[in-house]
Amino acid sequence: MRIIKALLVLVFLLPTLAAAQRTSDSDFIRIQRDSSGEPVALQTAITKYVGEKDVEVDLVSAIHIGDRSYYQQLNEAFTKYDVVLYELVAPEGTRPSRGGERSDNPFAMLQQLMKLVLRLEHQLEAVDYSKTNFVHADLSLEGMRKAMKDRGEDEMTVMITVLKEILEKMNRDAGKPSSQAVDIDPLELLLNPNKLKRILAEQLVQAGGDVGFGKTSNQLIVIDRNKACLEVLKQQLKVGKKKIAIFYGGAHLPDLDNRLREDFGMKRTASEWVKAWSLK
Repeated sequence: MRIIKALLVLVFLLPTLAAAQRTSDSDFIRIQRDSSGEPVALQTAITKYVGEKDVEVDLVSAIHIGDRSYYQQLNEAFTKYDVVLYELVAPEGTRPSRGGERSDNPFAMLQQLMKLVLRLEHQLEAVDYSKTNFVHADLSLEGMRKAMKDRGEDEMTVMITVLKEILEKMNRDAGKPSSQAVDIDPLELLLNPNKLKRILAEQLVQAGGDVGFGKTSNQLIVIDRNKACLEVLKQQLKVGKKKIAIFYGGAHLPDLDNRLREDFGMKRTASEWVKAWSLK
């Protein structure tokens, strides 16, 4: 299980480790700029899909650390849904408690560090998961392990393959133009978190919500968990729920977008943008 946790940490770091190659905003995360081109906010999307029998499914793009006002706005929006399907790698039915016990796993510790440095709030502490319309829709660590086993893989072979794909990507990208390196004193970043937020916001958008280093990590971190989420969506549709939100991290949404349109026959209609970070 420790290897799976290490992979989760690695994927969390991918946008900041990768040389940025994208130049345009993705469909689910973008930077809002003023008339002079200066960044003023990092925004995430709430994207609506409509299906038969008046069914509506919204993909709510999540950033795991954000401004307090960001989570307040999401909490208000979530009250309007019959069901909110949420991600959390944990046993079935796990419901986070606001301000609960701190986890000692490295993924959670890394997010807590980023929260402190950037002076933001943590999603699990700011989103109200106690609401009755919230439904857990993710795999547990054991479920992720079973998905690997069903494909004839184990934790060690997956880790080796992921590292191999990372090295291959780095070699492919070595000759490509990349974004200009930022020469800033680390102490200055600690004293000026807004400057650090601007740098990280650019990298998050350039990553475009894509895990990016290879099909193995994408299969484990995104596709396996998306399939589990959509099985819960099927169950909710079967019992007659009409207005549903899927509250998942941005890396999951391109694949969920494709599956809603192709597998569920839904039509994408519009996006509403929510300010996650102030970059002024």
